[in-house]
Parts: sequence; C-alpha cells; structure tokens
Amino acid sequence: MNEDAAKILLVDDEQNVLKALSRILRDYHLVTAQSGEESLLLAKEIEFDLVISDYRMPGMDGVEFLKKFIKLQPNAMRMILTGYADLESAQHAINEAGVFRFLNKPWNNLEIINAVAVALEHKRILQENKDLADQVRRQQALLKDQDAILRALEAEEPGITKVNWAADGSIIINEDEYE
Repeated sequence: MNEDAAKILLVDDEQNVLKALSRILRDYHLVTAQSGEESLLLAKEIEFDLVISDYRMPGMDGVEFLKKFIKLQPNAMRMILTGYADLESAQHAINEAGVFRFLNKPWNNLEIINAVAVALEHKRILQENKDLADQVRRQQALLKDQDAILRALEAEEPGITKVNWAADGSIIINEDEYE
C-alpha cells in the first residue's frame, strides 16, 4: 500500500462485509469498525478522507453515526452502504448527514471502486478550491495593505505615486518640475 494512500473508515456490524470491502479496497489505507460508537472513537484519533458506513446497525444507525462523525471530521467524504434502499432513507441520509453516495448491498465491486475514486477526487477538488479561495483572501488582504500605503504616500507627497513610463520601460522625468 502507498503511504500517501487515502485513509478510509469502513463501518459495518457484519465482519464478513468488512472483510469483503477490505479486499476490494486493498489499495487504500483502511481502518474497520463494527459500530458507530467504535468509529467515533477512531475518528477522534485518525483523520479520514472517506467513511463508508452501513445504514442499519444495532445501537446507532449509519445516518445517526455520520451526523456525529461530520462534527468531528467535516471534510471527510461520507457514503452509506445498505441492503434496504428506499427513497426516503436516501433523502434522509443525504439531507441529515451530507452523504455523497448511497450504495446498495449486494454491491458490484467495480461500482464500489469507482464510487470511492469519485468521492476521493471530489474531496481533492473541494480542498483545492478551499486552498485557492484562502490564497485569494490572503492576496486581497495584501493588496489592501499596499493600497493603504500608496494612499498614505500620495497624501503626504501628492503625485509621488504617478509615474510616466516610456515605451522602452524607462521613467520619463519632466525636467520642467525641477527648474
């Protein structure tokens, strides 16, 4: 496994489901848990790129778990895996827990692989957009500071910030001002 591999949390109360998903997603750094409670403890210790949770688990269902998980790791992508897909459940998962994708059991291995790849690419793009927006905000603050300095200079020495440039890039000095 690549050290830079995305970290994925797999949550399901059935050990055989966790083993099957682990085989399919072996190219990633995987952490497994068999309950929402156990997963929340892991989420306090490890930063994940993606979490895939079963919808129906004893104790805490997948949506309830993901609503708590999102408070700990809002930037992680979230998916629900279920054998009991219905429109109302899907809407609830998307609206309440910001679920990126709803996957059905039994699954198609290729569908799981592709869904994970798309989710991780989506996360990468969101992070890149956030980084670029932060960079723009820093640049705007710098320009604002520079503009304030220029206005202060202009107030102190009117015309100091006005420069006449020649076509070759040299500065044109009006000699009449010095006579």
